[in-house]
Amino acid sequence: MAATWMPVLALLAGLLGFAPGARAQGCPASQPAAERTACLVQAMAEAEAALEVARVDATKAIAEWRGELSETDRARWREEFDKGFALWVTFRDKVCAAPLLAREQGLDATRAQIASLACRIGISQVISGDLTNRFGEAVPDKARGHLAGFQRGPNRRELIGAEGRQPLCRHPGRGGDYAPLTACYERQVARVDAELNAVWARALSTIRAREDLSAADRAAWIELLRGAQRPWAELRDLACRLETYETPNRFANSIYSGLVGPCLIVETEARIRSLKTGYGLR
Repeated sequence: MAATWMPVLALLAGLLGFAPGARAQGCPASQPAAERTACLVQAMAEAEAALEVARVDATKAIAEWRGELSETDRARWREEFDKGFALWVTFRDKVCAAPLLAREQGLDATRAQIASLACRIGISQVISGDLTNRFGEAVPDKARGHLAGFQRGPNRRELIGAEGRQPLCRHPGRGGDYAPLTACYERQVARVDAELNAVWARALSTIRAREDLSAADRAAWIELLRGAQRPWAELRDLACRLETYETPNRFANSIYSGLVGPCLIVETEARIRSLKTGYGLR
């Protein structure tokens, strides 16, 4: 089943959480496929260049970070940052792989390549924007909502971690014990992890139920999807842990409930939405 470009673009916008124009500026959908592909290839090169600048700037900022970090801590931060950056790029390339998008959306090879380029540009912009916000100048329209999408509206991570604003777990109050709050977030993380596992199993079942595909095609599709899920899972845990280096005390009793737990929940919820959207799950 071939899809037109505009529905595909709309689906990607919902799947990844950013506006189509943000990743395809100057490459209108009205262009013939060959021209649009060439335009997106150029845009991808520009996105990669911007991503490298953001990576270098972040690395420099870590080296010059003013805070209570020993040289050993700083070296460890740099090592984990490099690993996280590589995982993020790997996740981008896997989740945006043309063969995976072709199977998920019923695209021919040309349209799948176009969708892949647009997807990769979008996530590259998310990575660059996030690093710029954290290590360089604040860019309000480039705030990361999750690992594959920009922020839309109130930041969900701030919302669930805040006192008095629809908090997921209630803060114990001034001078209170953080242990119950941490335990609450640990329960919530376990809850969304269980939901993700259930959605993941349903997505695989959806592929296995495709009687119009050969067993080999179904197996290939499942491996493509697993190839995207593996780096995401490792990246989620590392990304949420990495940001603790940017706090005054990453070993504080409140660090899990204030940062790590909410981050894990947000990233997991985003992946659940992505799988549900991509595989027609409720």
